[in-house]
Amino acid sequence: MIPEAATTEAVDTVLREIRIGKIARLGSSDILSGMAKSPCVGTVHIARERIADDEYGAPHLHGGVEQVILQYPEEHYALWRDEFPQSAERFCAGGFGENFVATGFNESNICIGDVVEVGEARLQVSMPRQPCFRLNHRFDQPGMAQRVQQTRRTGWYYRVLRPGNVQAGDTLRVVERPHRDWTISWIQHFLYVETGNRDAMAEIVALDALAPLIRDLFRKRLQSPGVEDWSSRLVESSATPSSSAETTSADDGWMRLRVRSVTLESSRVRSFILAPEKGSRLPVSQPGAHVRLKLPNGLERQYSLCENSDGRYYKIAVALDQNSRGGSRWMHTEPGLGDILLVSPPSNSFSVVPDADHHLMIAGGIGITPFLSMIQHFRAIGARFRLVYLGRSETDAPFVEELGNLRASEVRFHFNDGDATRRFDLQGLLESLDESTHVYCCGPNALMDAVRHAKTKLPASHFHFEAFASTAEPGSAQPFIAHLAKSGRSIAAPANQTLLEALRKNGVEVPSSCETGSCGTCVIGYSKGRVEHNDICLHQSSRDSLLAVCVSRATSGEITLDL
Repeated sequence: MIPEAATTEAVDTVLREIRIGKIARLGSSDILSGMAKSPCVGTVHIARERIADDEYGAPHLHGGVEQVILQYPEEHYALWRDEFPQSAERFCAGGFGENFVATGFNESNICIGDVVEVGEARLQVSMPRQPCFRLNHRFDQPGMAQRVQQTRRTGWYYRVLRPGNVQAGDTLRVVERPHRDWTISWIQHFLYVETGNRDAMAEIVALDALAPLIRDLFRKRLQSPGVEDWSSRLVESSATPSSSAETTSADDGWMRLRVRSVTLESSRVRSFILAPEKGSRLPVSQPGAHVRLKLPNGLERQYSLCENSDGRYYKIAVALDQNSRGGSRWMHTEPGLGDILLVSPPSNSFSVVPDADHHLMIAGGIGITPFLSMIQHFRAIGARFRLVYLGRSETDAPFVEELGNLRASEVRFHFNDGDATRRFDLQGLLESLDESTHVYCCGPNALMDAVRHAKTKLPASHFHFEAFASTAEPGSAQPFIAHLAKSGRSIAAPANQTLLEALRKNGVEVPSSCETGSCGTCVIGYSKGRVEHNDICLHQSSRDSLLAVCVSRATSGEITLDL
């Protein structure tokens, strides 16, 4: 059997946008999804298993080494707008949750196994996207997933052959084509239309560049004739349990979790186990993830997960801040066993780099918490790592006993007992590192600044920071007016509110994740104003035109935002 060849040879094209996103509720549903992705500014790193800090709402279905990057042809959106004019505003770049936005490549001229170079990265086409019922909610069209499958306008995934940095404007170039007869569209034809063609099945099973998920599907058809039931993928079943716990009884996607245990981890640190009711399962988490808590006093606070959650519970730890503005003090005095707290699904702005040869973690005080889940992950996969844990005293430091079980080569404690002259030699440590190491730092601002400004042979892309509190000084804020350039609105930002909070209160939604100025999710453009930059995510060269609205403020009384 000779299959149909590509209708045209693929041509070079330009990568117009790179998009990544965090897990969030999908529209008005209780479904968690990573489809809401925003354009990236500047260079983006593509690793073996992930593009930057991109997240997947259903990691058991999406993601992994065979589905690292989703590309969707931008020219398809005009066809969808013509077909569904009532939802035309939804059909624009990023609508399908793609990571790569470009024209020129499509399902009829891109083949399984195509090797594509872009920037420093080398990718390979692994499989067509299989649409699921989440598209129905995304576009507010009940039969959207079915229609995407019928039209074969699905997009496709890449695996990563060589990690590297890319940016919008780079050229996408097909440099190898081992299976020129097997376009994405032709694979889909035998998936969904000519499903009983055994000759085609045998050839497809032999395509070593095709993702195992799809090859195994055709292999099963050869062994046991018959076609799979796609209904559970294309249409949401009312019997399918929600992926998050009790979201129907909470507001805006917050989960109602019960305090199952409270443990005093040190003289000023409490840990909490938060679990769902009635055997519900929680969204799983990845190393370095955090959750947000909505407290009864109106505050929202972010806390790192101390363990990688498999869906049974979340564990967080809270240090009592002597200058608390109501967050840590409330957590240390109010919640008891059995109490209900509102908790967000996990998000991750501090994920591990999968292809790093060595991981160095530098923790200060309560900044140890995200590293507990990382260490759990590193030990499970056999990765090389080292932890440097800095603190005032052993009695004040949480989880010392737990970390004491690590080998001497894996952990170093340094407690100065209040003596400022007993400083740890960060400079010496960082100068000794070679480029096989990635450095992760979480702790007080002074520690992160010291790491950031140390002399080292490592490129800036090998340093990763997580702030566990806003870098803005309490009480230093001044009120100002934010003018929105696109809508013409003006919004007041009081002294006791962040710009992000002021925008939300007035119905202006800005994507956000860490809300500490670490991840860059909430970065937007600005003009006609001066800014106090309290973030740690923007390069100095970008601060004349960009700001992180979660922590940065205007100092000029007025500012104009690109919103």
